[in-house]
Amino acid sequence: MLGARVVKSPICVAAVGFRGLMVALLASLICGSALLAAAAMKAAEPAASRVAFATYGAPGWWLAPLVAVEALLGAAMLAGAGGAGWAAAALLAGFAVAQSVVLLRGGGGAPCGCLGGRGTISAASVVRVAGLAGIAALADGGGRPEVALVGVGVAAVAALLAQRAPRGALDVAGEGPEIGSPLPGPTGLLLFTAGGCRLCARVRRGLAGVVVELDEERDAAAWLAARVPGAPYAVLVGDDGVVRAKGTVNTAAQARSLLGHSRRTFFSRAAGVAAAVAGAQTIGALVRPGEAEAYHFCGHIFTTDSCPHPTGLPRIDAKGYPLRAKDGHRVDDLGRLIDREGRAVGEDGRRLVDPDGRPLPVAGRTKVCTATGHRYGFATQIDGAWYRCCQGHVRKLVDCCSGHDRRINGDKALRGYCYGGRRVFCVMFHQTKVPC
Repeated sequence: MLGARVVKSPICVAAVGFRGLMVALLASLICGSALLAAAAMKAAEPAASRVAFATYGAPGWWLAPLVAVEALLGAAMLAGAGGAGWAAAALLAGFAVAQSVVLLRGGGGAPCGCLGGRGTISAASVVRVAGLAGIAALADGGGRPEVALVGVGVAAVAALLAQRAPRGALDVAGEGPEIGSPLPGPTGLLLFTAGGCRLCARVRRGLAGVVVELDEERDAAAWLAARVPGAPYAVLVGDDGVVRAKGTVNTAAQARSLLGHSRRTFFSRAAGVAAAVAGAQTIGALVRPGEAEAYHFCGHIFTTDSCPHPTGLPRIDAKGYPLRAKDGHRVDDLGRLIDREGRAVGEDGRRLVDPDGRPLPVAGRTKVCTATGHRYGFATQIDGAWYRCCQGHVRKLVDCCSGHDRRINGDKALRGYCYGGRRVFCVMFHQTKVPC
């Protein structure tokens, strides 16, 4: 009938309202849990999180406020507090924009700090956090589908920015051969790889017939001459034997970009670390990459020198306590193997005893950086770290920082990844289980 008004059934209205409520509840559960998990992981890995903040040019002291904000918003969303969804959406959208800016600057592959020390910046990470922003908006939007368009729009813009991001190699000042300098050996596009490096194998497959592969063990002389910081790493050498471009690569496309031109990224701002490795040229002539375990950097020679360690090489666990370098077994402050209760044991796992058959007393176990400060008489702490691919897994290279103006080897102290005016005194490493 003309002019008749459509009358909605109360049951239909109720059904639509119930469906919207359920969508809003589900959105609150997803985003609230995600924010709480992110806060917990950042708090559990403060050093790695501070390192990731450097990706965005943010100071390390931002960690505590950000963890607090994420935890409060996560709890508020789970509790159904009004406005929490919009606040979380704004925060997550800000994260998406920040990651997009890093991608546009060529920072793909850098630590994103999303989940503590886990995760790197990529197009997928941008779209993921933008999608969460849209889901968070649903929580306060009554579950209306059109509200999700906010998140979809942010994700689309972020994906577009990611596609526009440069795809070149990461050229960090002070790493690898100097551009314009002669490099003896083969010419063309050189790819430096290491045994057990799955990422190297993936890049190599994408460059079949285009690249000259130089293995860490087989071509040790070439590694030394190029002062390669880690694998995979690419160098373009002209027919005249002069270096044209170079950089760390994670994909075959990044390696091919060297055939056009190299670019320096915002990572060159990490001048403290770059200055430290610049002195590697003289030491590199003395140490083969296959023997670089003695310097615990998988071919990346760092001149700061190791922190004192009960068994020599300064391997530590995720919390900074000493481990035996060759197998990661726990050791005490005397360098003895210990069980989970801290009791000294032999190679067979049996408790060590004195001549009278009595178990040896527990010696205690101190964090390596803390023990270093005790030995030298000043305060030390771990502020940050950086990463290398070693034997197929990510190796975390950790700075032990202090306010002292000299490194453990007597050289002038550098900032590295230290905060609060502190500088690198010595270095340690943690071998993770993360494949690379």
